Amino acid sequence: MARTVPDPSVHVFLGGVPDDLVTIEAMLATMPMCTYGQVVIESTDELPLLDLPRRVQVRRVPPVSDAFGDITVGEGVARAADAWLDEWMPEDAAEKPCSFHAWIGCEGSPAARAAAARVDHSLRAGLSGS
Repeated sequence: MARTVPDPSVHVFLGGVPDDLVTIEAMLATMPMCTYGQVVIESTDELPLLDLPRRVQVRRVPPVSDAFGDITVGEGVARAADAWLDEWMPEDAAEKPCSFHAWIGCEGSPAARAAAARVDHSLRAGLSGS
């Protein structure tokens, strides 16, 4: 069964690490109160309270370790972005009066960079109706 876009006209996914919080807060400050979506921060630390539109939630995800136990920065955010696409990128997005906004930080992270490319491609393909 295909998902449909919820009522709000702006749907958002913002992901990053604590170093990205200033940028994320600045983006949130420009969004209308009808915005719906998620902010995902990869961190083991508690997060500060963010000034959010009412229907935007913040979720903290733990960093992911590789097979050698080394932390792979951005992998947790990348997984969350992929899950967001699977859940919220509707097949009929081009037919809905809605805009999608996504941003992924995690500077220098290959996993986050690849996820950002997947999100960008999916949003462009979905919104163009192809």
